Amino acid sequence: MANNEQSASLRLVNQLADLNTSLLELRLSRGGNANMTRRLTDKFFPPETETPTTLTQLLSTLVGEQIQATTPFGEVSGTLITVQEDYIVMVDDTGAQALVRIDAIEFVSEL
Repeated sequence: MANNEQSASLRLVNQLADLNTSLLELRLSRGGNANMTRRLTDKFFPPETETPTTLTQLLSTLVGEQIQATTPFGEVSGTLITVQEDYIVMVDDTGAQALVRIDAIEFVSEL
């Protein structure tokens, strides 16, 4: 690798490290924790695991995250706290728990 290529690569790595640090500081200042940064890193540098192929597998990757689930009965938002065989449990801002059948979920998004 030529010196210019090494220099450009080093600058890019430094920029990514600075971005990661800035995001970590922002999340910590908003009451988050250091483990939250892993999700951003995984999006750019995926771990050596399989891509989720079922809704249950996808939901399992979102445990601890704020999500919104759309069902035929309306939308449910909150922190996903567990994924069971046929339902999920979410906690909303008031602390109330909502159980949602997985087969009733039409769409899921992170908030």
